[in-house]
Amino acid sequence: MTTRADDIAAIRKLADAWQAGWLEGDAQALVAMYTDDPVLMPQGQASITAKDEILASYQSVFDDYTVEGGGEVLEIEAAGDWGFFRSTYALKAVPRGGGEPIEDEGKSLFIVRRQTDGSWKIARLISNSDL
Repeated sequence: MTTRADDIAAIRKLADAWQAGWLEGDAQALVAMYTDDPVLMPQGQASITAKDEILASYQSVFDDYTVEGGGEVLEIEAAGDWGFFRSTYALKAVPRGGGEPIEDEGKSLFIVRRQTDGSWKIARLISNSDL
């Protein structure tokens, strides 16, 4: 049995791993952080509900760009087997083949769920730009 403080610490660790995965350009690591029934709701696109499609989406970004920047976790909550974290981001995508970087900043909401092994994974994710 974990305490709420333990759960919040575990969710923070997930949030930190998420940021590291983006900065390392590791699509496999990012997808491993999702539950088996994920819903990704990217801005300007239809929802993605299959891990292999999420992987392809992330990998296409990392094939073409190096991602720089970071974010800040603003809020974390856990209640039973569900929780969330809310964050902001400021990123620069630098084209691997040269050209002008793309900059963006915005916010994200991650709904997370405890797994049977006690770990926390991302069940739902929605992000949108402030620009």
